[in-house]
Amino acid sequence: MSHPSISNQVDHALAQVTWDKEKIKAYQKKHDVISVKRSLRPGGDPTRGLPAILGINTRRTYFQTATLFFYRAKEITGEGLLSRLLDKDIFMTTFEECYQDAAPGTVNKLLAAIEKVQLGCNKLGWTKKSDILDNEMRAWVKTFRDDSDVRSPRFGYRMEDAERIIDHLKNKNSVFALPAELALRCGLREDEIAGLRGENVDVANQVLHIKGKGGKWRWVPISEELVKKLNTSKQQLFTPSASWRSSFRQTVRNATRALEIELSGVHRLRSNYAQNKYMDFLEQGLDDREARRRVSELLGHNRIDVTYKYVPKGME
Repeated sequence: MSHPSISNQVDHALAQVTWDKEKIKAYQKKHDVISVKRSLRPGGDPTRGLPAILGINTRRTYFQTATLFFYRAKEITGEGLLSRLLDKDIFMTTFEECYQDAAPGTVNKLLAAIEKVQLGCNKLGWTKKSDILDNEMRAWVKTFRDDSDVRSPRFGYRMEDAERIIDHLKNKNSVFALPAELALRCGLREDEIAGLRGENVDVANQVLHIKGKGGKWRWVPISEELVKKLNTSKQQLFTPSASWRSSFRQTVRNATRALEIELSGVHRLRSNYAQNKYMDFLEQGLDDREARRRVSELLGHNRIDVTYKYVPKGME
């Protein structure tokens, strides 16, 4: 059975929470207010979101932002209904794969747009789920947007904490201990780990042939010790599904909580890898720019400036 397109579903949902000029005027008259926006904000708090969309430009922005997000979620999960895509695990998977490097302004628009889509879906009766963007989820998203020093969330864990997480998973005999090691030792993205195949492992030369974002291939060195842990006879070394990635994230999250590490996230292990390689290149005599260029290649990025989201300035 075919479903309406993602864009049509998003448009229909947003229509439920969009006020036209007549509705705005009626509200002003009924409540004797000049600023509808100020009046609608919960508790008058300017940082809180509005329960309605009051401008055509805002509506257009939310439509474009939400449509792109849910199309990406559909590509990842194969699910075509908003009612099912409005799920915390799906949100986290899509955010980590497509938005973890996004600018704060983009993230703010994304959160606002999804909030309005969910409000619209609730009004339509498409879903009765509680808000997926609760305080815990917003705090999780915020950790991707800090940009102070090497100890801040954007730049990964403290080095000793990253190692503690790996050791914790090994001691628990977790099936996700090896995937976590691949993130920390090889800098692989979550989806790259999930999709790793036996044919991607060059045992003789101790390198991984990784297909990253945009279909771009790269070679990534891997230690002999880690190569031996990979069953290269298998077509799929892990499970390329949203549920596997969700379990991977949850396992790492549980490990950080057990270890009383405030931060969490699989992608942070990739950040630690970038920092380790950067320091290695500096010790080999490379200057800052060349070290960052090498790190950029290993991470599968096209631009050196992206490394500043993994390796802060002045780290040397």
